[in-house]
Amino acid sequence: MDRTVKNIFKNSYEKGISLLESLVATAIVGIGFVAVFQIVNYSTQSINVSSERTKMNYIVSMVAEDLIGYSNSLVNENPKTTQVQLDEYRRPVENGVISSVKKYPQNFVGNEYKISACDENNEKFKKFSENPEIYDNDPDKSAAHNKTYRMQKILSEDIYLKCVQQNSVDASGASLSSTQDIKSIEVFKICNDSSIGCTTDTTTEFIFDETYIGRVQISTNNGRKKKTLYFQADYIFKDYSGS
Repeated sequence: MDRTVKNIFKNSYEKGISLLESLVATAIVGIGFVAVFQIVNYSTQSINVSSERTKMNYIVSMVAEDLIGYSNSLVNENPKTTQVQLDEYRRPVENGVISSVKKYPQNFVGNEYKISACDENNEKFKKFSENPEIYDNDPDKSAAHNKTYRMQKILSEDIYLKCVQQNSVDASGASLSSTQDIKSIEVFKICNDSSIGCTTDTTTEFIFDETYIGRVQISTNNGRKKKTLYFQADYIFKDYSGS
């Protein structure tokens, strides 16, 4: 009898979870899942942006290395038949006379290469075997030609680096497309003689040699992420003999 009374009192104190408590617990768990989903979404976006920034840094470095490493390559010359050589001052000469043939970095002086539009017709996810060759591989063309061909392929096609296009409508209702994702390459010629296309500064009268400063700029994520690199692309010594 005593044992039965004890069981009754024990059961009276072992109450279950109420409906209200269940709803509160469910709401707390739901809020936790929403936070987790938001973190996953943010992490995915951060990975994509980080990946694009990494590729952007690689491409900028690649272009700079090509301009520096092939600074002696001649533009529009067949390396097998050309008579143009570099003299001791690093100038292109032919039969002892300074040639008008340009070296690779000189080709971008006053001739900026700029991509300021997305490749709307580009297929983003081609098979590797279907991707176009990024080298021309023409044995009768110089390294400057092949490097320029590769550079234009990589910068102009969105396969290698994403391009964000913004679509809008003007006052007349016509659709407009714009982007802040810009890719550009330019070389500045610095010396003290403006007559030969130099960027002249009156404070640098002591500069007689020709220095070529390259600039590579790539903007991604609709211009919010930007990488700009300045570097010395080439250097031509001044011939103090007067010739």
